[in-house]
Amino acid sequence: MFQVYRPVFANLLVLAMLLPSCVQADAASVVAPEILGELPHDEQVFTQGLFLHQGRFYESAGLRGQSHLRVTEPQSGQLLAVHWLPPMLFAEGADLCGQEVVQLTWTSGRALRYQLLETGAAGSDSDSDSDSDSDSGADAGRLRPTGAFHYQGQGWGIACTGDQVVTSDGSATLRFRDRNTFEPQRALQVTDAGRPITRLNELEWVDGFLLANVWQRPRIAVIDPDTGEVRLWLDLSEAVRRSGRTGPRFVLNGIAWDAEQRRLYVTGKNWPRIYWVAWPGVATDEP
Repeated sequence: MFQVYRPVFANLLVLAMLLPSCVQADAASVVAPEILGELPHDEQVFTQGLFLHQGRFYESAGLRGQSHLRVTEPQSGQLLAVHWLPPMLFAEGADLCGQEVVQLTWTSGRALRYQLLETGAAGSDSDSDSDSDSDSGADAGRLRPTGAFHYQGQGWGIACTGDQVVTSDGSATLRFRDRNTFEPQRALQVTDAGRPITRLNELEWVDGFLLANVWQRPRIAVIDPDTGEVRLWLDLSEAVRRSGRTGPRFVLNGIAWDAEQRRLYVTGKNWPRIYWVAWPGVATDEP
């Protein structure tokens, strides 16, 4: 009986060995976008999150005892507003979610919420967690703390668009959350050619795709939010070189998208510049 079925078994074994190579997806292409310009950036800022709103940069800065949320004028780098966090909090990514700014913390399970105020509005509430930097000339009244969401696990990056809020935690998994409650609704594993992409960090929505810094790598992943597949890699090695920063601390981190001008901005932790780079777009299968 064994001799009768041996050829069949051998054929099945060969097919099983060949099948993975036949169905494995191709790895995403890598593009080095052109650097079109640069803007000043405070090299004392340990950048955790960056976004653009009404012509101003909003930036979340990390490290315990140094964490804060700041607003700057892009061309000059002038500090317009700042809110300092209590020293026990380590700030992470931040983004505009609806009519409020939401700022993650690393291990505290708190997503801090801020109301955006017009220039010249009243200052922060008297029961605020921290004091403004009065020596900076900043109008801290532009950022009024209003409370916090609470969540399980670590917070790394956050990106909001419409009713969609997406967060990263340093793994290969992104979580889509309810904008009103911050409760997770679904999880999405990010892969390239079937391989999980871990250390997903700062996030940004661009043309319906999720862009993600990958901690300690000079690349940005362009992710399909429906499938989790990396559709394109942006190689920012040239921006890293121009920053003049070396070592594991000074990594590429910070993505901001100007939808009106269609400009993509990137920076890094303690970098002296923000770089404006060309957005190459992503090819679709539609005619």
